Amino acid sequence: MRLLSKILWFLAFLVATFCWMVLFEHGFSVESFTRGVREELKEMAAKVTGGAVEAPAAEPTALPEPSAAKKSGA
Repeated sequence: MRLLSKILWFLAFLVATFCWMVLFEHGFSVESFTRGVREELKEMAAKVTGGAVEAPAAEPTALPEPSAAKKSGA
């Protein structure tokens, strides 16, 4: 019975650590947490099964235009 208790405490520690890391990586709102859990579980499943991990779609960001002063070599 003591071994079962140790195993359950270890599993509780793993779940708590997973939740804590998802909160810090994806945000502290409920929506961010649920989206983050889905993403992380997909990644873990892909690593375990050997499947390809899809990269999250990055939002395109516009690069700032260089100013005219920098172009003239000033």
